[in-house]
Amino acid sequence: MKRRRTQAYLYVIPALILIIVFVYYPVVQNVIYSFYNMSSFSVHKYFIGLYNYRSLITDPVISVAVKNNFIYMFWSLVFQVGGGLLIALFLESKFVKKGRVFFRTLFFIPSVISITVIGTLFTFIYQPDVGLLNSILRFVGLDSLAVGWLGNSHTALYAIIAMSQWQYTGYAAMLLVVAIQRISPEILESSRLDGCGFFQQARYIIIPQIRDTLTIVVIITVNWAMQVFNEIQVMTGGGPGNATQTLGNYMYTAAWSYDKFGYASAIGNLILVITVILSAFQMRLSGFGKEDARK
Repeated sequence: MKRRRTQAYLYVIPALILIIVFVYYPVVQNVIYSFYNMSSFSVHKYFIGLYNYRSLITDPVISVAVKNNFIYMFWSLVFQVGGGLLIALFLESKFVKKGRVFFRTLFFIPSVISITVIGTLFTFIYQPDVGLLNSILRFVGLDSLAVGWLGNSHTALYAIIAMSQWQYTGYAAMLLVVAIQRISPEILESSRLDGCGFFQQARYIIIPQIRDTLTIVVIITVNWAMQVFNEIQVMTGGGPGNATQTLGNYMYTAAWSYDKFGYASAIGNLILVITVILSAFQMRLSGFGKEDARK
């Protein structure tokens, strides 16, 4: 027994070391750096206490960035989680009897494409004069809807959201497909024999059975939304003005454009705190893991 326990520790220790070195150590260092005034042009750093955090409260860009992150998160939950769930339910339903592997692959492929490449492509699609989107709108007689999508503060953020959602919806769908496949076929067959239709079976049988996986997908989506950076940086850089500024992009800007590495560390800690709070709230709301604990 003691030998097995020792072997178990030997298997766990390498992973634990990697987590400490690449996850917890950087987090602790980032917290420490947030109390300093740091510059890339100097090897010296100066302790300034809570000044960076006081600046977070008074910085108007932070409030805009937080709002944009929550807008991005809301639509990500709608499209990636909601849309992914509908796709998963449809793929595992009786309506799709052939070609399931093909459709799973088709929906998953976008998640392996570089978002930087897609963002660059959509920058051309959204061009106000020669872009594909406005050209189509003019062709069908909707000239009034043809605007500078990325240059308009009212449409820029939503244009980025529209571009980015399709990429990860398939990823969420595949996670949920795996969860649905783990449900006992006898339970699903019994519900069909009892007269449950597609929506009734989804609401009363499938969704409760995949609740934990659904919670994980929600947490992953929230984390991605709070850390969104590539799409913003490639397509608008946070503009026009600060209309598309997010916390992740503003953290990058503070560090490399304003040379405020301590302030950037404080923004990173803000992202961490918000993400942890939202994840903990979602886990508590869904009762994540309680069923396994009862078993």
